[in-house]
Amino acid sequence: MTRSRQTRSLPARTITPPRRDRHGGFSPAWLLMQAARLSWEIRNVLQLINGMRLNLSEELHIHSEASDMLLNAAHATAIMEARLPLAPAWGSGPPRARSIFAQAREAGTDPAEVRPDVELARPPIDPQIICDVEAAYREDPDPDAQCAGTTLKKDRCAKTIVTGIGSEHCAVHLTPAERQRRDKLRAAQDRRMQAIQDALEEHRLTLATAWIDRYGHRPHRVELPAAPSRPRQVIPFDGHPGLTLGKDEQAMLALFDTGWPTLCPRSAEIVGALLDCPRATTARLAELAAAQTPERWSSPQQWLDSGIWDGIQPPGLDLPAAGEDPGLDEYPPVQVLRHHIKEDHAVWERWQAGFATLIEACDDPPVDTMADLLAFWQDIGILISHGNDAGHPVWSLDTSPPSPWRVVYARGPLVPPHILAAALDWLLDQDVPLDADLPPREVFNLIMTSSAHHGPADNASTSGAVGVPG
Repeated sequence: MTRSRQTRSLPARTITPPRRDRHGGFSPAWLLMQAARLSWEIRNVLQLINGMRLNLSEELHIHSEASDMLLNAAHATAIMEARLPLAPAWGSGPPRARSIFAQAREAGTDPAEVRPDVELARPPIDPQIICDVEAAYREDPDPDAQCAGTTLKKDRCAKTIVTGIGSEHCAVHLTPAERQRRDKLRAAQDRRMQAIQDALEEHRLTLATAWIDRYGHRPHRVELPAAPSRPRQVIPFDGHPGLTLGKDEQAMLALFDTGWPTLCPRSAEIVGALLDCPRATTARLAELAAAQTPERWSSPQQWLDSGIWDGIQPPGLDLPAAGEDPGLDEYPPVQVLRHHIKEDHAVWERWQAGFATLIEACDDPPVDTMADLLAFWQDIGILISHGNDAGHPVWSLDTSPPSPWRVVYARGPLVPPHILAAALDWLLDQDVPLDADLPPREVFNLIMTSSAHHGPADNASTSGAVGVPG
């Protein structure tokens, strides 16, 4: 039952730490807030999934404990950012969250005065439901008062009263009017709890939809391995030079700077093989790439013959079309799923068509397999010959690979203008880094040069196709 609410706490101040510290880096307190918020989201998603043919009670229990610790740490951070008076710290190490709470209480402050700006589950409740609970609730002068009724032996009842309905009796000795007030309060509280559960369920569905938008709203593509770090140059000390990168690391960084890995499907597998062996034959690269995912490829030749879109396109889902199953169409998540499937396939089709157009704009034959992709990289100068091994060329990354803009600029005059214009548009859409040594206007002027080579008919078809960046 609801206890007496004579004492109500004042609303706490919400503290959001600054995003940057005084040195310009990300504030540790702000990062901790983001970690606590993400942990809270994960807990809600686990609660939504739990029971859907999956028993995640153990995982949910373990994660809830870790999430509570992060929320406590974020709360302690809010206390520190609010500059609340704290007692002197004890111990040699930095204070933990519990010690910060203890220091605040020892200094005479209430840790509940501030709270972190971490979004928690506060589902909106219909005000009428809250009013019904308030109307049914009756304040008790003493919630722990003894029941005024008597037992069969005419002794005073030793039980406490039913709280929240303004009664003088326990559940056994309630009068008809008190019993009616108790039932009315119970019904109002049940409606309130059901409204909270419904709002929580709706909130978790909304959160899951947001996760789909954030993490799944794109065709699947293999994540690129991390590029080598760029160590800062230090002033020579005692004649020793500063830190520098090796030739292979410089070549890998130059490849990432051109933007080619993000344009080429499954290029991450080639990059991973080159990280393991910077100089290798085509067969050796295929062996290393196939070994990255042995469950997919049984041999290097199978990897070479596989399509560049294998595992990249969105997976097919045998879902009835709209109108075929009216009962299924009534569920909003099904409509959301259809929308995402349609958008994912549209994005994948644009990516596939854009990459094929870029290959055509580079005046190269179509790239369909991983062997074709390696040959394309060799043709445009990303991979260069570095000697021979038993008659087979050994390939390595060029320390200065050409950017996509430079390859298109060199081969653009031989390409029909509408292909060239579509390829340049796609490079802009993909945010490919511009070539510092090649002004963008010169690249886009190739459309006019290509038009002169292919006649006025092609020129008319490309007028106004792209805008020339300044």
